[in-house]
Amino acid sequence: MSALSRALWAEHLKLRGTLAAWMCLVAPAVVVLVYVLQVSFSRFPANRPPLPGDEAWNGFMQATLVLWAFLMLPLLVTLQAALLAGLDHQGNQWKHLLALAPPRRVHYLAKLLGLAALVAMSQLAMFLLLPLGGAVLSVVKPAFGLVGGPPWAALARELAEIYAACLMLVALHTWIALRWRSFAVAVGVGMAATVMGFLIGQSARFGPWYPWSLPMQTLASDPAIAPQVAAYSLAAAIVLAVLGLAWFRRSEPA
Repeated sequence: MSALSRALWAEHLKLRGTLAAWMCLVAPAVVVLVYVLQVSFSRFPANRPPLPGDEAWNGFMQATLVLWAFLMLPLLVTLQAALLAGLDHQGNQWKHLLALAPPRRVHYLAKLLGLAALVAMSQLAMFLLLPLGGAVLSVVKPAFGLVGGPPWAALARELAEIYAACLMLVALHTWIALRWRSFAVAVGVGMAATVMGFLIGQSARFGPWYPWSLPMQTLASDPAIAPQVAAYSLAAAIVLAVLGLAWFRRSEPA
């Protein structure tokens, strides 16, 4: 087993049962539940005909993914990165880890890949929970028009694009969370940047370049934007990962 494999397995063992792991399920569940409750308590005109099944599912999917990509996902990456780094910040575990035989880069890569895996798990949870929320809504609010099955292929594609668009955030928050031991610093930066994203994300000029608004950009009406944003995020993530590794080889978390 390689040094990286052992480090990844160690991260897996440390994560079991932690808040960071549970948030992969809790965060998407909260988003789906909030929108289901919003529609459930909405009043539709008595003479309003139900939407066609495809149109209703697309509307439900888009509204839920907007809430997920614009607000919850950037905050989730922030929180999970801070919690993941906090596993070794506590008790000054870094001094022990960095004194071991494996190269320094292994520990940084394990955190980076661990965070990427946590975000992927949250995307998978959304892939399963969004149709479940739609099924519940079809029973409690039939006037909304959710009939038949969800557009699985479209949902998988959009979640994959959102995931690719948040890889830059994964690389950036891995460095932030490892660079500063303070949980407040790691979370505060992400929260402030996410709030700023509410305004910057609406700018056609700056929105497609601002890291915390990239997931939202994949849901733009222009279908050509999503591949561009995903490619930019992936390229930026690689550059940030290389820079983070270079920093970690010379420095220690402080």
